[in-house]
Amino acid sequence: MLPLKYWLDREPKQFSYFHRLMGYSMLSLGLLVYCFTTQSSRIQLYLPLIFALVLFMSPRLEQWLQYRYNVQVQRNVLFLIDIAMVAAALSAVHLNLVLTLCTFAALIYSTINSRISFFMMSLAGLWGVTVFYLANIFVFGFGKYFAQASTEITVLGFMCLIMYFTSGSVYQARRVYVASQKREYYYSQMNRYMEFANQLSRYAPQQLWQSIMKGETEAKIEYKRKKMTIFFSDIQGFTELSETLIPDDLAFVLNDYLSHMTEIAKQYEATVDKFMGDAILIFFGDPTTQGVEQDAKTCVEMAMAMRQQMKILRERWIKMGYPALHIRMGVSTGYCHVGNYGAAHRMAYTIVGRDANLAARLQSAADVDEILISDETYQLIKDDFLCAPKQPMELKGIQQPVKTWQVMEKHNARQIEYQRWFDYEYKGFHLLLNLDEVQNFEYAQLIQVLEKVIQRIQTQQELINAHGVVRLSLDDEVVSEVLVSQDDVSKT
Repeated sequence: MLPLKYWLDREPKQFSYFHRLMGYSMLSLGLLVYCFTTQSSRIQLYLPLIFALVLFMSPRLEQWLQYRYNVQVQRNVLFLIDIAMVAAALSAVHLNLVLTLCTFAALIYSTINSRISFFMMSLAGLWGVTVFYLANIFVFGFGKYFAQASTEITVLGFMCLIMYFTSGSVYQARRVYVASQKREYYYSQMNRYMEFANQLSRYAPQQLWQSIMKGETEAKIEYKRKKMTIFFSDIQGFTELSETLIPDDLAFVLNDYLSHMTEIAKQYEATVDKFMGDAILIFFGDPTTQGVEQDAKTCVEMAMAMRQQMKILRERWIKMGYPALHIRMGVSTGYCHVGNYGAAHRMAYTIVGRDANLAARLQSAADVDEILISDETYQLIKDDFLCAPKQPMELKGIQQPVKTWQVMEKHNARQIEYQRWFDYEYKGFHLLLNLDEVQNFEYAQLIQVLEKVIQRIQTQQELINAHGVVRLSLDDEVVSEVLVSQDDVSKT
Protein backbone atom coordinates (compact mmCIF):
# COMPACT_ATOMS: atom_id res chain seq x y z
CA MET A 1 0.00 0.00 0.00
CA LEU A 2 1.49 3.25 -1.12
CA PRO A 3 1.50 6.10 1.43
CA LEU A 4 -0.59 9.24 0.97
CA LYS A 5 2.52 11.36 0.48
CA TYR A 6 3.36 9.29 -2.58
CA TRP A 7 0.07 10.25 -4.22
CA LEU A 8 0.34 13.86 -3.11
CA ASP A 9 3.69 14.16 -4.90
CA ARG A 10 2.33 12.83 -8.17
CA GLU A 11 1.59 14.81 -11.27
CA PRO A 12 -1.93 16.28 -11.64
CA LYS A 13 -2.97 13.52 -14.03
CA GLN A 14 -1.95 10.81 -11.55
CA PHE A 15 -3.51 12.60 -8.58
CA SER A 16 -6.74 13.05 -10.52
CA TYR A 17 -6.98 9.27 -10.82
CA PHE A 18 -6.22 8.90 -7.12
CA HIS A 19 -8.86 11.50 -6.22
CA ARG A 20 -11.43 9.74 -8.39
CA LEU A 21 -10.49 6.48 -6.67
CA MET A 22 -11.13 8.12 -3.30
CA GLY A 23 -14.50 9.46 -4.43
CA TYR A 24 -15.70 6.13 -5.80
CA SER A 25 -14.48 4.29 -2.71
CA MET A 26 -16.40 6.69 -0.45
CA LEU A 27 -19.52 6.29 -2.57
CA SER A 28 -19.18 2.51 -2.34
CA LEU A 29 -18.71 2.69 1.42
CA GLY A 30 -21.80 4.88 1.74
CA LEU A 31 -23.83 2.43 -0.35
CA LEU A 32 -22.75 -0.50 1.82
CA VAL A 33 -23.65 1.28 5.04
CA TYR A 34 -26.99 2.37 3.54
CA CYS A 35 -27.86 -1.17 2.51
CA PHE A 36 -27.17 -2.64 5.93
CA THR A 37 -28.81 0.16 7.92
CA THR A 38 -32.05 0.42 5.94
CA GLN A 39 -34.67 -2.07 4.89
CA SER A 40 -33.98 -1.86 1.19
CA SER A 41 -33.02 -4.38 -1.44
CA ARG A 42 -29.42 -5.53 -1.84
CA ILE A 43 -29.23 -4.57 -5.49
CA GLN A 44 -27.17 -1.46 -4.49
CA LEU A 45 -24.26 -3.79 -3.73
CA TYR A 46 -23.64 -4.22 -7.48
CA LEU A 47 -22.81 -0.55 -7.97
CA PRO A 48 -19.32 -0.78 -6.36
CA LEU A 49 -18.48 -3.45 -8.95
CA ILE A 50 -19.44 -0.99 -11.70
CA PHE A 51 -17.31 1.68 -10.00
CA ALA A 52 -14.35 -0.71 -9.98
CA LEU A 53 -14.85 -1.47 -13.67
CA VAL A 54 -14.95 2.24 -14.52
CA LEU A 55 -11.77 2.87 -12.52
CA PHE A 56 -10.09 -0.01 -14.30
CA MET A 57 -11.04 1.27 -17.75
CA SER A 58 -10.50 4.99 -17.11
CA PRO A 59 -6.67 5.08 -17.64
CA ARG A 60 -6.97 3.45 -21.05
CA LEU A 61 -9.89 5.69 -21.92
CA GLU A 62 -7.87 8.76 -20.92
CA GLN A 63 -4.97 7.78 -23.16
CA TRP A 64 -7.24 7.12 -26.11
CA LEU A 65 -9.13 10.41 -25.72
CA GLN A 66 -5.94 12.43 -25.35
CA TYR A 67 -4.40 10.73 -28.38
CA ARG A 68 -7.54 11.04 -30.55
CA TYR A 69 -8.74 14.47 -29.40
CA ASN A 70 -7.25 16.70 -26.70
CA VAL A 71 -7.02 17.21 -22.95
CA GLN A 72 -10.20 19.29 -22.76
CA VAL A 73 -12.29 16.58 -24.47
CA GLN A 74 -10.72 13.99 -22.18
CA ARG A 75 -11.60 16.02 -19.09
CA ASN A 76 -15.22 16.58 -20.24
CA VAL A 77 -15.82 12.90 -21.04
CA LEU A 78 -14.49 11.76 -17.66
CA PHE A 79 -16.63 14.40 -15.97
CA LEU A 80 -19.76 13.06 -17.69
CA ILE A 81 -18.86 9.53 -16.58
CA ASP A 82 -18.45 10.75 -12.98
CA ILE A 83 -21.83 12.49 -13.17
CA ALA A 84 -23.44 9.26 -14.37
CA MET A 85 -21.88 7.28 -11.50
CA VAL A 86 -22.97 9.87 -8.93
CA ALA A 87 -26.49 9.98 -10.35
CA ALA A 88 -26.73 6.17 -10.14
CA ALA A 89 -25.44 6.22 -6.55
CA LEU A 90 -27.96 8.88 -5.52
CA SER A 91 -30.70 6.88 -7.13
CA ALA A 92 -29.56 3.80 -5.20
CA VAL A 93 -29.82 5.65 -1.84
CA HIS A 94 -33.09 7.38 -2.88
CA LEU A 95 -31.54 10.83 -2.34
CA ASN A 96 -30.64 10.21 1.26
CA LEU A 97 -30.33 13.65 2.80
CA VAL A 98 -26.81 13.41 4.26
CA LEU A 99 -25.32 11.39 1.41
CA THR A 100 -26.89 13.69 -1.18
CA LEU A 101 -25.54 16.83 0.42
CA CYS A 102 -22.07 15.38 0.85
CA THR A 103 -22.05 14.04 -2.71
CA PHE A 104 -23.12 17.38 -4.20
CA ALA A 105 -20.49 19.23 -2.18
CA ALA A 106 -17.77 16.87 -3.38
CA LEU A 107 -19.05 17.13 -6.95
CA ILE A 108 -18.95 20.94 -6.91
CA TYR A 109 -15.42 20.82 -5.50
CA SER A 110 -14.29 18.48 -8.31
CA THR A 111 -16.01 20.65 -10.94
CA ILE A 112 -14.12 23.75 -9.81
CA ASN A 113 -10.77 21.94 -9.67
CA SER A 114 -11.32 20.40 -13.12
CA ARG A 115 -12.13 23.84 -14.63
CA ILE A 116 -15.31 22.65 -16.30
CA SER A 117 -17.02 25.24 -18.49
CA PHE A 118 -20.50 26.53 -17.77
CA PHE A 119 -21.89 24.90 -20.90
CA MET A 120 -20.49 21.53 -19.93
CA MET A 121 -21.88 21.94 -16.39
CA SER A 122 -25.35 22.58 -17.81
CA LEU A 123 -25.06 19.61 -20.13
CA ALA A 124 -23.82 17.43 -17.26
CA GLY A 125 -26.80 18.51 -15.13
CA LEU A 126 -29.25 17.32 -17.81
CA TRP A 127 -27.24 14.14 -18.25
CA GLY A 128 -27.25 13.47 -14.50
CA VAL A 129 -31.01 13.96 -14.19
CA THR A 130 -31.56 11.60 -17.14
CA VAL A 131 -29.35 8.88 -15.64
CA PHE A 132 -31.02 9.36 -12.23
CA TYR A 133 -34.54 8.79 -13.55
CA LEU A 134 -33.47 5.91 -15.81
CA ALA A 135 -31.88 4.22 -12.79
CA ASN A 136 -35.07 4.75 -10.80
CA ILE A 137 -37.29 3.39 -13.57
CA PHE A 138 -35.29 0.30 -14.53
CA VAL A 139 -33.24 -0.63 -11.44
CA PHE A 140 -33.91 0.92 -8.06
CA GLY A 141 -37.50 2.11 -8.36
CA PHE A 142 -39.08 5.12 -6.74
CA GLY A 143 -39.04 5.44 -2.97
CA LYS A 144 -39.13 7.97 -0.19
CA TYR A 145 -36.72 10.78 -1.08
CA PHE A 146 -34.70 12.99 1.29
CA ALA A 147 -35.22 10.66 4.23
CA GLN A 148 -33.35 11.35 7.40
CA ALA A 149 -30.10 9.43 7.60
CA SER A 150 -29.01 7.21 10.41
CA THR A 151 -26.25 8.18 12.77
CA GLU A 152 -23.82 5.84 11.06
CA ILE A 153 -24.46 7.32 7.63
CA THR A 154 -24.27 10.88 8.95
CA VAL A 155 -20.94 10.33 10.63
CA LEU A 156 -19.57 8.37 7.69
CA GLY A 157 -20.77 10.92 5.11
CA PHE A 158 -19.18 13.92 6.78
CA MET A 159 -15.96 12.02 7.49
CA CYS A 160 -15.69 11.01 3.84
CA LEU A 161 -16.43 14.57 2.73
CA ILE A 162 -13.76 15.99 5.04
CA MET A 163 -11.22 13.46 3.80
CA TYR A 164 -12.09 14.23 0.19
CA PHE A 165 -11.75 17.98 0.70
CA THR A 166 -8.61 17.62 2.79
CA SER A 167 -6.78 15.44 0.28
CA GLY A 168 -7.61 17.80 -2.58
CA SER A 169 -6.70 20.93 -0.61
CA VAL A 170 -3.45 19.43 0.68
CA TYR A 171 -2.53 18.40 -2.85
CA GLN A 172 -3.26 21.86 -4.24
CA ALA A 173 -1.26 23.50 -1.46
CA ARG A 174 1.61 21.08 -2.05
CA ARG A 175 1.50 21.73 -5.79
CA VAL A 176 1.67 25.48 -5.13
CA TYR A 177 4.59 24.94 -2.76
CA VAL A 178 6.42 22.70 -5.23
CA ALA A 179 5.75 25.16 -8.05
CA SER A 180 7.08 28.05 -5.95
CA GLN A 181 10.18 26.02 -5.06
CA LYS A 182 10.76 25.19 -8.72
CA ARG A 183 10.23 28.81 -9.69
CA GLU A 184 12.74 29.99 -7.11
CA TYR A 185 15.17 27.33 -8.26
CA TYR A 186 14.74 28.27 -11.92
CA TYR A 187 15.05 31.97 -11.05
CA SER A 188 18.25 31.33 -9.12
CA GLN A 189 19.63 29.23 -11.98
CA MET A 190 18.59 31.86 -14.50
CA ASN A 191 20.22 34.61 -12.47
CA ARG A 192 23.31 32.43 -12.10
CA TYR A 193 23.55 31.83 -15.84
CA MET A 194 22.83 35.49 -16.55
CA GLU A 195 25.66 36.44 -14.22
CA PHE A 196 27.93 33.99 -16.03
CA ALA A 197 26.79 35.39 -19.37
CA ASN A 198 27.46 38.96 -18.20
CA GLN A 199 30.92 38.01 -17.04
CA LEU A 200 31.72 36.15 -20.26
CA SER A 201 30.26 38.95 -22.38
CA ARG A 202 33.05 41.23 -21.20
CA TYR A 203 35.48 39.13 -23.22
CA ALA A 204 33.52 39.58 -26.47
CA PRO A 205 31.97 42.52 -28.33
CA GLN A 206 28.58 43.48 -26.96
CA GLN A 207 26.84 43.23 -30.32
CA LEU A 208 28.26 39.74 -30.87
CA TRP A 209 27.14 38.11 -27.62
CA GLN A 210 23.75 39.84 -27.82
CA SER A 211 23.16 38.34 -31.27
CA ILE A 212 24.31 34.93 -29.97
CA MET A 213 21.91 35.16 -27.01
CA LYS A 214 19.05 36.05 -29.37
CA GLY A 215 19.88 33.10 -31.62
CA GLU A 216 20.75 35.31 -34.58
CA THR A 217 24.40 34.19 -34.68
CA GLU A 218 26.06 30.82 -34.12
CA ALA A 219 29.44 30.29 -32.49
CA LYS A 220 31.16 28.58 -35.39
CA ILE A 221 34.07 29.29 -37.69
CA GLU A 222 32.77 31.50 -40.48
CA TYR A 223 33.45 34.90 -41.96
CA LYS A 224 32.02 37.29 -44.52
CA ARG A 225 33.27 40.14 -46.69
CA LYS A 226 31.83 43.55 -45.89
CA LYS A 227 32.70 47.19 -46.43
CA MET A 228 33.51 48.60 -43.03
CA THR A 229 35.14 51.53 -41.25
CA ILE A 230 38.06 50.63 -38.99
CA PHE A 231 39.42 52.71 -36.13
CA PHE A 232 42.85 52.26 -34.52
CA SER A 233 44.35 54.27 -31.70
CA ASP A 234 47.12 54.19 -29.13
CA ILE A 235 48.82 56.44 -26.57
CA GLN A 236 51.87 58.30 -27.80
CA GLY A 237 54.87 57.62 -25.57
CA PHE A 238 53.18 54.89 -23.55
CA THR A 239 56.06 52.45 -24.10
CA GLU A 240 58.53 54.93 -22.61
CA LEU A 241 56.09 55.61 -19.78
CA SER A 242 55.90 51.92 -18.90
CA GLU A 243 59.63 51.95 -18.16
CA THR A 244 59.37 54.80 -15.65
CA LEU A 245 56.16 53.98 -13.75
CA ILE A 246 55.67 51.20 -11.25
CA PRO A 247 53.28 48.43 -12.40
CA ASP A 248 50.41 49.61 -10.19
CA ASP A 249 50.49 53.17 -11.54
CA LEU A 250 50.88 51.92 -15.08
CA ALA A 251 47.89 49.61 -14.66
CA PHE A 252 45.81 52.47 -13.24
CA VAL A 253 46.56 54.79 -16.15
CA LEU A 254 45.95 52.09 -18.73
CA ASN A 255 42.66 50.89 -17.22
CA ASP A 256 41.47 54.46 -16.74
CA TYR A 257 42.18 55.20 -20.39
CA LEU A 258 40.64 52.00 -21.76
CA SER A 259 37.51 52.24 -19.61
CA HIS A 260 36.73 55.79 -20.78
CA MET A 261 37.43 54.99 -24.43
CA THR A 262 35.36 51.83 -24.32
CA GLU A 263 32.45 53.72 -22.78
CA ILE A 264 32.57 56.23 -25.63
CA ALA A 265 32.68 53.38 -28.17
CA LYS A 266 29.63 51.86 -26.47
CA GLN A 267 27.74 55.15 -26.76
CA TYR A 268 28.38 55.19 -30.52
CA GLU A 269 27.42 51.47 -30.83
CA ALA A 270 30.83 50.52 -32.13
CA THR A 271 32.26 47.00 -32.07
CA VAL A 272 35.37 46.86 -29.90
CA ASP A 273 37.56 44.19 -31.47
CA LYS A 274 40.48 43.93 -29.07
CA PHE A 275 42.94 45.70 -26.80
CA MET A 276 46.63 45.39 -27.61
CA GLY A 277 48.37 47.04 -24.70
CA ASP A 278 47.40 50.69 -25.03
CA ALA A 279 46.14 50.18 -28.61
CA ILE A 280 42.44 49.80 -29.39
CA LEU A 281 40.95 48.26 -32.53
CA ILE A 282 37.33 49.24 -33.22
CA PHE A 283 35.19 48.83 -36.31
CA PHE A 284 31.76 49.81 -37.62
CA GLY A 285 29.59 47.76 -39.96
CA ASP A 286 29.21 44.40 -38.24
CA PRO A 287 27.20 42.77 -36.75
CA THR A 288 25.00 45.89 -37.00
CA THR A 289 25.33 48.70 -39.52
CA GLN A 290 23.71 52.01 -40.42
CA GLY A 291 25.11 52.08 -43.91
CA VAL A 292 28.69 52.60 -45.06
CA GLU A 293 28.48 56.40 -45.13
CA GLN A 294 26.81 56.77 -41.75
CA ASP A 295 29.18 54.24 -40.20
CA ALA A 296 32.14 56.35 -41.35
CA LYS A 297 30.62 59.56 -39.98
CA THR A 298 29.82 57.90 -36.66
CA CYS A 299 33.35 56.55 -36.43
CA VAL A 300 34.88 60.00 -36.96
CA GLU A 301 32.51 61.53 -34.39
CA MET A 302 33.61 58.84 -31.95
CA ALA A 303 37.25 59.65 -32.64
CA MET A 304 36.64 63.34 -31.92
CA ALA A 305 34.87 62.47 -28.67
CA MET A 306 37.82 60.29 -27.67
CA ARG A 307 40.20 63.14 -28.41
CA GLN A 308 38.20 65.46 -26.17
CA GLN A 309 38.05 62.83 -23.43
CA MET A 310 41.80 62.37 -23.67
CA LYS A 311 42.27 66.08 -22.89
CA ILE A 312 40.27 65.66 -19.69
CA LEU A 313 42.20 62.56 -18.72
CA ARG A 314 45.48 64.30 -19.45
CA GLU A 315 44.62 67.21 -17.17
CA ARG A 316 43.64 64.82 -14.41
CA TRP A 317 46.74 62.67 -14.79
CA ILE A 318 48.98 65.76 -14.66
CA LYS A 319 47.39 66.77 -11.35
CA MET A 320 48.09 63.25 -10.06
CA GLY A 321 51.75 63.52 -10.97
CA TYR A 322 51.79 61.57 -14.21
CA PRO A 323 53.34 62.95 -17.41
CA ALA A 324 51.20 64.44 -20.16
CA LEU A 325 49.97 61.73 -22.52
CA HIS A 326 48.51 62.17 -25.98
CA ILE A 327 46.51 60.00 -28.33
CA ARG A 328 46.98 59.15 -31.99
CA MET A 329 44.16 57.83 -34.17
CA GLY A 330 43.79 56.34 -37.63
CA VAL A 331 40.58 55.64 -39.58
CA SER A 332 40.18 53.70 -42.80
CA THR A 333 37.19 52.46 -44.84
CA GLY A 334 37.18 49.48 -47.18
CA TYR A 335 36.31 45.84 -47.73
CA CYS A 336 37.44 43.42 -45.04
CA HIS A 337 36.70 39.91 -43.86
CA VAL A 338 34.98 39.78 -40.47
CA GLY A 339 33.91 36.73 -38.50
CA ASN A 340 35.09 33.95 -36.25
CA TYR A 341 38.67 32.75 -36.73
CA GLY A 342 40.57 30.00 -34.94
CA ALA A 343 39.65 26.46 -33.94
CA ALA A 344 36.37 24.82 -33.03
CA HIS A 345 37.19 24.91 -29.30
CA ARG A 346 38.80 28.36 -29.30
CA MET A 347 37.91 31.13 -31.69
CA ALA A 348 38.11 34.90 -31.90
CA TYR A 349 35.73 37.38 -33.50
CA THR A 350 37.94 39.81 -35.40
CA ILE A 351 38.53 41.65 -38.66
CA VAL A 352 41.11 40.85 -41.32
CA GLY A 353 42.01 42.86 -44.40
CA ARG A 354 44.09 45.59 -46.01
CA ASP A 355 42.11 48.45 -44.51
CA ALA A 356 42.53 47.06 -41.01
CA ASN A 357 46.31 47.24 -41.53
CA LEU A 358 45.91 50.68 -43.13
CA ALA A 359 44.12 52.03 -40.05
CA ALA A 360 47.00 50.81 -37.87
CA ARG A 361 49.56 52.43 -40.21
CA LEU A 362 47.64 55.71 -40.25
CA GLN A 363 47.62 55.71 -36.47
CA SER A 364 51.40 55.21 -36.42
CA ALA A 365 51.90 58.08 -38.89
CA ALA A 366 49.56 60.50 -37.09
CA ASP A 367 50.84 63.34 -34.94
CA VAL A 368 49.84 63.74 -31.31
CA ASP A 369 46.09 64.33 -30.83
CA GLU A 370 45.60 63.93 -34.56
CA ILE A 371 42.87 61.97 -36.37
CA LEU A 372 44.31 60.74 -39.64
CA ILE A 373 41.88 59.23 -42.15
CA SER A 374 42.19 57.59 -45.54
CA ASP A 375 40.95 59.18 -48.75
CA GLU A 376 38.00 56.77 -49.04
CA THR A 377 36.86 57.70 -45.54
CA TYR A 378 37.21 61.37 -46.44
CA GLN A 379 34.96 60.98 -49.49
CA LEU A 380 32.22 59.65 -47.18
CA ILE A 381 32.46 62.33 -44.47
CA LYS A 382 33.61 65.46 -46.33
CA ASP A 383 30.14 67.02 -46.31
CA ASP A 384 29.96 67.00 -42.51
CA PHE A 385 33.56 67.41 -41.38
CA LEU A 386 36.30 69.92 -42.05
CA CYS A 387 39.46 68.08 -43.08
CA ALA A 388 42.92 69.28 -44.07
CA PRO A 389 44.83 67.43 -46.79
CA LYS A 390 48.27 66.06 -46.08
CA GLN A 391 51.08 64.92 -48.28
CA PRO A 392 50.79 61.33 -49.59
CA MET A 393 52.57 59.02 -47.18
CA GLU A 394 54.75 55.98 -47.65
CA LEU A 395 53.37 53.53 -45.12
CA LYS A 396 54.91 50.24 -44.06
CA GLY A 397 53.29 47.30 -45.83
CA ILE A 398 51.51 49.57 -48.36
CA GLN A 399 53.06 49.55 -51.83
CA GLN A 400 51.80 52.89 -53.13
CA PRO A 401 51.71 56.28 -51.38
CA VAL A 402 48.50 56.80 -49.43
CA LYS A 403 46.53 60.03 -49.65
CA THR A 404 45.50 61.07 -46.17
CA TRP A 405 43.44 63.76 -44.49
CA GLN A 406 43.50 65.29 -41.02
CA VAL A 407 40.13 65.74 -39.33
CA MET A 408 39.83 69.25 -37.90
CA GLU A 409 36.26 69.71 -36.69
CA LYS A 410 32.64 69.19 -37.61
CA HIS A 411 31.12 71.84 -39.86
CA ASN A 412 28.31 72.66 -37.49
CA ALA A 413 30.30 72.16 -34.31
CA ARG A 414 30.22 75.87 -33.45
CA GLN A 415 26.48 76.16 -34.05
CA ILE A 416 25.46 73.39 -31.68
CA GLU A 417 23.42 74.99 -28.90
CA TYR A 418 23.52 72.04 -26.55
CA GLN A 419 27.04 70.78 -27.05
CA ARG A 420 28.52 68.82 -24.18
CA TRP A 421 32.14 69.83 -24.74
CA PHE A 422 33.86 73.19 -24.34
CA ASP A 423 37.55 73.35 -25.06
CA TYR A 424 39.01 76.83 -25.52
CA GLU A 425 42.71 77.57 -25.09
CA TYR A 426 44.49 80.91 -25.31
CA LYS A 427 47.73 82.09 -23.76
CA GLY A 428 47.04 82.57 -20.08
CA PHE A 429 43.59 80.99 -20.38
CA HIS A 430 42.36 77.42 -20.81
CA LEU A 431 38.72 76.37 -20.43
CA LEU A 432 37.95 72.64 -20.58
CA LEU A 433 34.39 71.67 -19.68
CA ASN A 434 32.79 68.23 -20.00
CA LEU A 435 29.11 68.37 -19.02
CA ASP A 436 28.85 64.57 -19.09
CA GLU A 437 30.97 64.41 -15.94
CA VAL A 438 29.24 67.25 -14.10
CA GLN A 439 26.49 66.35 -11.65
CA ASN A 440 23.29 68.37 -11.56
CA PHE A 441 23.95 69.60 -8.02
CA GLU A 442 27.29 71.05 -9.17
CA TYR A 443 25.82 73.49 -11.71
CA ALA A 444 25.33 76.28 -9.15
CA GLN A 445 28.92 75.99 -7.96
CA LEU A 446 30.24 76.11 -11.54
CA ILE A 447 28.16 79.20 -12.27
CA GLN A 448 29.60 80.92 -9.18
CA VAL A 449 33.15 80.06 -10.24
CA LEU A 450 32.60 81.38 -13.77
CA GLU A 451 30.97 84.56 -12.45
CA LYS A 452 33.98 85.18 -10.17
CA VAL A 453 36.31 84.66 -13.12
CA ILE A 454 34.32 87.14 -15.24
CA GLN A 455 34.25 89.67 -12.41
CA ARG A 456 37.99 89.31 -11.89
CA ILE A 457 38.67 89.83 -15.61
CA GLN A 458 36.45 92.92 -15.67
CA THR A 459 38.25 94.29 -12.59
CA GLN A 460 41.60 93.66 -14.24
CA GLN A 461 40.37 95.39 -17.38
CA GLU A 462 39.52 98.47 -15.36
CA LEU A 463 42.97 98.48 -13.73
CA ILE A 464 44.81 98.38 -17.05
CA ASN A 465 45.08 101.30 -19.41
CA ALA A 466 45.05 101.14 -23.18
CA HIS A 467 48.82 100.48 -23.22
CA GLY A 468 48.51 97.44 -20.96
CA VAL A 469 50.06 99.21 -18.00
CA VAL A 470 48.53 99.17 -14.57
CA ARG A 471 46.51 102.34 -14.15
CA LEU A 472 47.17 104.65 -11.14
CA SER A 473 44.52 107.36 -11.27
CA LEU A 474 46.57 110.32 -9.89
CA ASP A 475 49.73 109.62 -11.86
CA ASP A 476 47.75 109.07 -15.05
CA GLU A 477 46.10 112.47 -14.67
CA VAL A 478 49.46 114.22 -14.04
CA VAL A 479 51.05 112.57 -17.02
CA SER A 480 48.14 113.52 -19.22
CA GLU A 481 48.30 117.19 -18.10
CA VAL A 482 52.04 117.30 -18.74
CA LEU A 483 51.58 115.90 -22.15
CA VAL A 484 48.91 118.43 -22.97
CA SER A 485 51.06 121.36 -21.84
CA GLN A 486 53.98 120.14 -23.93
CA ASP A 487 51.75 119.93 -26.94
CA ASP A 488 50.58 123.49 -26.38
CA VAL A 489 54.13 124.73 -26.13
CA SER A 490 55.10 123.06 -29.34
CA LYS A 491 52.15 124.62 -31.06
CA THR A 492 53.07 128.05 -29.89
